[in-house]
Amino acid sequence: MVTSTKLEPSIQTGWWLLPADQLLPTVWKARQRVLLCTSLFAILGVVTAFLIPQEFRAEARIIPEMNTSAGSLFKRLSSVAAFADLDLSSTEGMDAVRPDLYPNVVQSTPFALYLIGQTVYPSDGSATTVGQLLLPDSTGWSLRKWLSYKKAIAIRPVSNRLKGTVRLSDRQQELVEEIGERVSAKLDTRSGIITIVSRMPDAEVAAQVAQAAMTYLTLYVTDYRTEKARADFAFYSRQLAEARQRFQDAQFKVFQYNDNHRHVVLQTVGMERYRLDADVTTAETVFTELSRQYEQAKLKVQEQTPIFKVLEPPKVPHQRTSPKRTMILLGFILLGLMVSVLSALVGQ
Repeated sequence: MVTSTKLEPSIQTGWWLLPADQLLPTVWKARQRVLLCTSLFAILGVVTAFLIPQEFRAEARIIPEMNTSAGSLFKRLSSVAAFADLDLSSTEGMDAVRPDLYPNVVQSTPFALYLIGQTVYPSDGSATTVGQLLLPDSTGWSLRKWLSYKKAIAIRPVSNRLKGTVRLSDRQQELVEEIGERVSAKLDTRSGIITIVSRMPDAEVAAQVAQAAMTYLTLYVTDYRTEKARADFAFYSRQLAEARQRFQDAQFKVFQYNDNHRHVVLQTVGMERYRLDADVTTAETVFTELSRQYEQAKLKVQEQTPIFKVLEPPKVPHQRTSPKRTMILLGFILLGLMVSVLSALVGQ
């Protein structure tokens, strides 16, 4: 008689396959360890929440002049200028910085170098610069800055008008990158509103940096759009002054000649008088033409000057944007709970 024995394979069940009625008792048995681990993580979360530096966010909104309105002043003045025989038709269609390029100005290296040396006044009332405020020992603790700690060194100033290549120190390069992350601008293509955002470790400084960025942007665009017109205006101003002097000198020579030859009727005298009169006529013609060009250049400077309307000035924020201490604490508590429960199940 042969007896057959049926062997069933032994299946080792993992803790992740356990039903809920077995998981809960396992966790309950290790409740003290779960509570201790969760408490430690909660304490770690509180410490982390208070070690992370505070950040404040300030905004400013401006409405720039759109290209559709460019040249409107000249169009209004064309009818008036026609009576003075001024030609303003050649000034239309001038190129300028488009509003969609304004955010690139705030992200540029010249702007960051300009902002580094700007004096700001934090909430404690002390005067400092943006570059000194953003040094690692003044913005609070962070793991990246702690690992890459460098001794604070003096910031070498760089001219705002950068020409050619620029050599930056390591500290300046770090500050330029950090300012690029903290200050930004964006354009709403529908409304045409430009929003300038500043994020700083101090509420007062955040508003002051937003104001500085708005001032820099408006001055930069104004300087760019009026640079050619201002250069032409300065050129015509100098030429007009020289032409006026030549005209006055020519007139003086004629009057002086008349006084010296009042009763002389020689032909040679008349010829000299004819030459002097021709010089006066030429000088007067040049002076009149330059006067017209001078007035046209003056109007062109006014026409090329952009208009910026401040829709929302920078305001000092009353609440910090980060860190979210409650969320950090809840996150550490949840992480501690998960770690303690998993360790209890694995140990079981």
